[in-house]
Amino acid sequence: MSDPANPRVLDPRAIEEEIVRIRERESNPYSSGVKTNLFTLVIFRSADPDAPGASDHVESALAFLLGKRPARIISIHQARAPKTEVWVSGRCYPDRRNRGVCFEEVRIESGDDGVGADPGAWAPLVIRDLPVFAWMPDGLAAAVHQWTPALQGAAGLIDKLLVDSSRGPEDRAAVIDALARMRDATADAFLVSDFSWRRSKVLREQAARAFDPPEMRVLLTKVRSARLYGASRLEAWLFFQWLSSRLGREIPGEHAWEGPLNEGFRLTISMDEAPDVEIGCTKGGCIERGEEKGAYRFPTDGEVLLEEVDTLARDSVFSEVLSRGRAAG
Repeated sequence: MSDPANPRVLDPRAIEEEIVRIRERESNPYSSGVKTNLFTLVIFRSADPDAPGASDHVESALAFLLGKRPARIISIHQARAPKTEVWVSGRCYPDRRNRGVCFEEVRIESGDDGVGADPGAWAPLVIRDLPVFAWMPDGLAAAVHQWTPALQGAAGLIDKLLVDSSRGPEDRAAVIDALARMRDATADAFLVSDFSWRRSKVLREQAARAFDPPEMRVLLTKVRSARLYGASRLEAWLFFQWLSSRLGREIPGEHAWEGPLNEGFRLTISMDEAPDVEIGCTKGGCIERGEEKGAYRFPTDGEVLLEEVDTLARDSVFSEVLSRGRAAG
């Protein structure tokens, strides 16, 4: 790891030389050699942990990824300093074949000189001919406002942007507006995926499973409304938009209570001329109809991140839901 007391200037050639030295040093314990990088992950931070030593969801996700996928990680933070400074570090973890699965990490503290926010300064650090993922892990509206110029300048480099619409205090309208502005500024140059959409997958799966039996499918035309207890505001909104999209008509949705999905949820789908469909999920499982139970486990941020960097396929259902929500306003 580089000396935290001696940051570097943003000189790509010097940084690459430092990365080579760190790679050689970190990989020495692993006799089978170092597993080569699979992608570059550029993290645009709009917030840091509230206090020194506080838990950071980004670091937790990266810790889960370490040892599973080798990558170059470039983190860009806005600093209250006149000049941009850079720290270079590395860490490895052995895989099942005793190969060093390593992160090559570059932390850029973008100062008042604006160098760190300029893609032209850090683009040479992006590994050519490998996928490039950008990640906005903090409040989306604030991040889009702060980093859209950088995304716009780097649009030709990025293959996929990861966001988390549930982070931060923004309301639904602010998030939708932020996504729309980012889309317009970058001309849809890359894929966009949302951690909130991935987390709420169990909601969609359990709702769909409730109507799997033949006798239930005929009731799809009788769905009148839905009430949800649990999930964040954006996770609930995405679910209601998905439900309306799948049924081909507007289904009123009420988000009756907000809470973490990993603590469970309760969903009531009201019907015309038929009993309500109740789907109750706790940490122990889901009860759909009668005593039928379906096993499930909500993914952590690390598991979502791993899934995202393993695919560049477009999620057509998410795109459809997002378009529907933008049109609805």
